[in-house]
Amino acid sequence: MASTALTVTHIDAPRLQEALLAGIANVLKRRDYINKINVFPVPDGDTGTNLAFTLASVRSVIERPDRRSLPDLLEQIAEAALDGARGNSGAIMAQYFHGLSESSRDYQVLDGRRLAQVSQSAARSAWGAMSNPVPGTLPTVLEDFADELSRLTSDGVDDIRDLFQRGLQRARVSLAATPEKLAVLREAGVVDAGAQGFVDLLEGIWRYVRSGRVPAAFQTGPIADNHAMAHTGEGPDSHRFCTECLIAGEALDVVQLRTRLEALDASSLVVAGGARRARVHIHTDAPGEVFRICGEHGEIHQQKADDMTRQHGLMNQQGRVAIVTDSAADLPSDEVERLGIHVVPVRLIFGEEEFLDKLTITPPEFYQRLAASAEPPQTSQPPPGDFRRQFDLLTSHGLDVLALQISGAVSGTLQAAEKAAEAFDNAVDVFDTLNGATGQGLMVLWAAEAAARGWERAAIVAHLKERRDQFRTLCLVRDLSWGVRGGRIKPWMETISRRLRLNLVLANTKEGRLGPCGVLPGRRNAVQRFARYVLKKMDRDQVYRVIISHTDALDDARALRDQLLSGHPRINACWMEDASPAIGCHAGPGALLCGIQAWQPPQEGGP
Repeated sequence: MASTALTVTHIDAPRLQEALLAGIANVLKRRDYINKINVFPVPDGDTGTNLAFTLASVRSVIERPDRRSLPDLLEQIAEAALDGARGNSGAIMAQYFHGLSESSRDYQVLDGRRLAQVSQSAARSAWGAMSNPVPGTLPTVLEDFADELSRLTSDGVDDIRDLFQRGLQRARVSLAATPEKLAVLREAGVVDAGAQGFVDLLEGIWRYVRSGRVPAAFQTGPIADNHAMAHTGEGPDSHRFCTECLIAGEALDVVQLRTRLEALDASSLVVAGGARRARVHIHTDAPGEVFRICGEHGEIHQQKADDMTRQHGLMNQQGRVAIVTDSAADLPSDEVERLGIHVVPVRLIFGEEEFLDKLTITPPEFYQRLAASAEPPQTSQPPPGDFRRQFDLLTSHGLDVLALQISGAVSGTLQAAEKAAEAFDNAVDVFDTLNGATGQGLMVLWAAEAAARGWERAAIVAHLKERRDQFRTLCLVRDLSWGVRGGRIKPWMETISRRLRLNLVLANTKEGRLGPCGVLPGRRNAVQRFARYVLKKMDRDQVYRVIISHTDALDDARALRDQLLSGHPRINACWMEDASPAIGCHAGPGALLCGIQAWQPPQEGGP
């Protein structure tokens, strides 16, 4: 579109591509502001980030060099939006694009009348995707924009420039009125964040309509704005997991799927898409039940469950460094909450079913399945997208990120985090702990406490590199055959242990692997012998922190804890946890893991 006052009679695929690129650029530029005013449905400060993820997927399709018809372009945009949709607003926008595509199949160009028609169809589609639509949110502004186009075309307006300008004016008025329709917005003194994102998209398109230029860069820095910022409010006390997945199939029954999900104790349900692909977004305390239902309707992809209570806590983050790790680290849940540690779940696979470690399958559930399964489970590292979503959320709140991962010598999780970090320049450091389980957990705890006391990221990394050998993992595995299956244990170790009735003690090595460090004879009294072995590794004049984890061996873990506490006079913290099922896949039931750290508290303010 040229920067003249000439009448624009139609929109074709090339014009739509450029207009959307300009609109998306403006939303990305405004992302931080949209995050700041996010108070509904929960004040987790991520609506701008979610819209950025969703629209970045759309942008990647638009930027392909191939020539396409308008129906083909809109179909690809709709599929990309479903693939990349994040959060409530992202899912609604994905359904909006889906509605645009469905209603434009027979059009190679859109004149004013057709533009109004397909906009109304898309707005109705967005309303229909929501289980409990709320006036004063994104769908309201989508509808008001479309209704204005329809009213104008009924009055004989056919110049698309004029239509769009006046439709944008109506969308601005609708956005400004959202606090009148929704009390939580009125109390916070802000407009709806998702609706703001749509108006920002329209504003970017209007700049392109006037100038004919698409912005050369997609800015994501802080945005100066005179509007009020949202109050921090309260984090959700129920339905705390923002749960999403993409479902693929040949004849998905979206209506039945929505009906089944509506019966759950949940909120903010959006089911976007159609018969071949559907995006589910829901807030729940039981993400595993959501995935079970979705799996009965089609093949699940891209499952995730983000803790909105944790996201809300970013508004009160201690220090300027956020600590991220993976669920292979055995961490005390209370300390995770207290220190604001962000945990990306490892994937667990039983046959064709995939689970999120400790989120959609608990340790007791894991061992029940393990006992009943003829096929051994497998583990899979989180995809880079899981880390990227976490990194993007944290950096968008102005935080430096330090990700401490399970040893790269035993898992691809480190590489997945490093791949994700490439997009964040110097804002994210990925650190190889050369450890796992309890030793990794102790290292993560120390780093989080240092961050809370004001340490800079570089200082934390330097300290951990210098004192890495202070974090030790010792492991008593009763049945080494599990480790042989997973490739972590050499077959000869299992053979000798079984034939001679020996208990092999394993420890983390300097190279980041798990290797033999001792042998305990006999099967009886193995826990007591293991306790004595651990105590010999501890200096009686030094203060220690200890994490004990177990794979379905609670009584043995308690016995080990009692032996250590009675055998060493200066243990200032001793936590006992279920080991990650990701560890249980390779250690099997009955294993005990003990992490020990010679404790030196981080100084206030850093070194």
